[in-house]
Amino acid sequence: MSEVAVVRDAGEVAAVAAELFIEATAGAVAARGRGSVALTGGGSAKPLYEKLRSPPMRERIPWGALHFFFTDERAVPPQDERSNYGLAQRELFAHVPAQAAQVYRLRGEAEDLDAEGRRAAVELRATLGTPPRLDLVLLGLGPDGHICSLFAGVPGSAERGDEELVRHVRAPERLDPRLDRLTLTPFLIVTARNVVLQVAGEQKATVLARALKGPEDLVACPAQWLRRAAGRVVVAADAAAASQL
Repeated sequence: MSEVAVVRDAGEVAAVAAELFIEATAGAVAARGRGSVALTGGGSAKPLYEKLRSPPMRERIPWGALHFFFTDERAVPPQDERSNYGLAQRELFAHVPAQAAQVYRLRGEAEDLDAEGRRAAVELRATLGTPPRLDLVLLGLGPDGHICSLFAGVPGSAERGDEELVRHVRAPERLDPRLDRLTLTPFLIVTARNVVLQVAGEQKATVLARALKGPEDLVACPAQWLRRAAGRVVVAADAAAASQL
């Protein structure tokens, strides 16, 4: 069962997510000496990065003990403005004491994205151990009910991917621009120790209600994978996004 934290606006959504980031990473470092985080892209990422990089929050984070991964990536090079890694580099890592070796990006510019998915899966296992388990997964919610790049209407979105870990997703025709993606599989979401979903805006109200309490259909609404999570799931939503809950 997801915890839902309803706040006033998108700025407060980012503030709640930042506090949960601090709590989850501090707990991981205290328990195991290090922590692992999967960063999201989309509209929720930049406001969160602004919170995390700014005092006093920046000083509360054990940057040197963290390993950073990405929930998904577009098929673009890192310098492209649409790159999730590029966004994180500009808005977060350029401002905090995390080293390049702590950041494991998905290589969206790879000619063979299937091979890149396999390479990234090996990297995840080598870093996280067996079974691979992330301490924190940060997510946004797409208007079609997607999380990561597990798109609605794509049959593969309902496949857990326990062995696969990272998947090459062919871009649905409705995407603009139509770029293929690399994405974590649902396995890494449902096994994570903590998941934080940020949702803001009235336009997300219907899909958020469907994700949390609608009839289960993982193809039609991949965000419903959160219902199967073994760890703690917190939904940080502003009042408009939570209006149908």
